[in-house]
Amino acid sequence: MTPRTRQLVVIGSVVVLAVAIVFVTQLIIVRALDSGDASAGESVYFTVEPDESVDSIADRLKDTGLIRSPAYFRFRVRIAGLGGDIIAGRYRIDPAMSTTQIIHLITSRDAALAQEAQVRFVEGWRTEQYAEALVAAGVISSEDDFMAATREQKWNDEFAFLHTRPSGVALEGYLFPDTYNFRLDSTPDDVLTTLLTTFQERVQPESITETDQMGLTLHQIITIASIVEREAVLPEERPIIASVYYNRISQGMPLQADPTVQYELGAPGNWWPELTPEDIQQNGRYNTYLNPDLPPGPICNPSLASIEAALRPAQTDYLFFVARGDGSHAFAVTAEEHQRNVDEYVKGQ
Repeated sequence: MTPRTRQLVVIGSVVVLAVAIVFVTQLIIVRALDSGDASAGESVYFTVEPDESVDSIADRLKDTGLIRSPAYFRFRVRIAGLGGDIIAGRYRIDPAMSTTQIIHLITSRDAALAQEAQVRFVEGWRTEQYAEALVAAGVISSEDDFMAATREQKWNDEFAFLHTRPSGVALEGYLFPDTYNFRLDSTPDDVLTTLLTTFQERVQPESITETDQMGLTLHQIITIASIVEREAVLPEERPIIASVYYNRISQGMPLQADPTVQYELGAPGNWWPELTPEDIQQNGRYNTYLNPDLPPGPICNPSLASIEAALRPAQTDYLFFVARGDGSHAFAVTAEEHQRNVDEYVKGQ
């Protein structure tokens, strides 16, 4: 090999080595820029807004910690001509996903998640208030459709605990109050299935069997629990208030519970109206001043604490109670003692 040839071989080897080094270096850099964070925690929800620019998406992905380089994200999207293929929507992204995988995700049809809304149902709300909250959150579009779905008898076949629910009575009382996340494409049936399933999970089967030992149906227990829910303010008074109603039932006395009349007279904008003496005299199926029996069904959706109070009431002789005005109640055994409490806490106000 001549010196000239040897020189050319050396130069060629250096060039090849340099090219290899550049290639490997670029590959390392690309892999570093493309890789996700395998040590990161839970998935992140990321929303691509309608008509959002690639630059904006890249910056927000970086701010959220989902990509390492906005410039690399923009380069990959533009060199592949995918800028117009990004689909607006909500995505669940694992921080360990690479930039390439994220680009593939947000440009794939049907990969976006249905958006969700969080809805809180307050203990003691009636079903109409649930419907209002669902419409306000954008989960459903029609309060009437939701209310109609609660009156369907099919639920008795799908949930065993509803077997004692009479025909013609809606699901009032069984829509477990809690905070839920609902998809924005939910139907009334989807929502009701979630609420009834939660009731089934929270109210344990052994609790339901206790009703047989009490000589009552679950429907009657939930009805009493719903009245307790609307009457009680202090948690410790729930079992005592329940005992009053059981004592009145055992003595054949009407319950005389104001919330049942409120339920009868409630209307949109004022579901729990202040009662007048004339209101109490209005005849209605839920008026427990005029009707000696339990109302046809629950008057609200009670908390688990009120259900437990109805299942395990305190052992008392009380037949009356009146609100003191501070959230607590004064309880009485006799009508005379009750009248003294009324004079002190109601008339004396």
